Amino acid sequence: MPRWKALPQELDPQVKEFAGHVRRLIDRSGLGLAAVADRTGYSKTSWERYLNGRLLPPKGAVVALAEVTGTHLAHLTTLWELAERAWSRAEMRHDMTMEAIRISQARAALAETGATATATPATTAATATTAARGGRAD
Repeated sequence: MPRWKALPQELDPQVKEFAGHVRRLIDRSGLGLAAVADRTGYSKTSWERYLNGRLLPPKGAVVALAEVTGTHLAHLTTLWELAERAWSRAEMRHDMTMEAIRISQARAALAETGATATATPATTAATATTAARGGRAD
């Protein structure tokens, strides 16, 4: 049985490259995850998440791993920085997708109640402001 699970297909290539590099470092060190956890101060569960692509490690964990494995810190942190940027872009895309889903659901709910679903957030806010001031919201 292989030591590592396959990384998720949807993972950004830079994150995959970083996770693969960290896996190879740990393999070459001969340390198990429990030993890596003990020596870095980050839990075994956290390392499992980092190494399986479910979570990007904090920079402190990367620095600690470099010390434990005797790895050149600059190279490892450069790979981490690239992965971190890719991870942030992926989170931003996810947030925008979730927002689009929420808007779609809100429009569908408005359509079910017979209200117009074409209102934009700006017109909705303007209408709410006018109504709050005691004016008519046409």
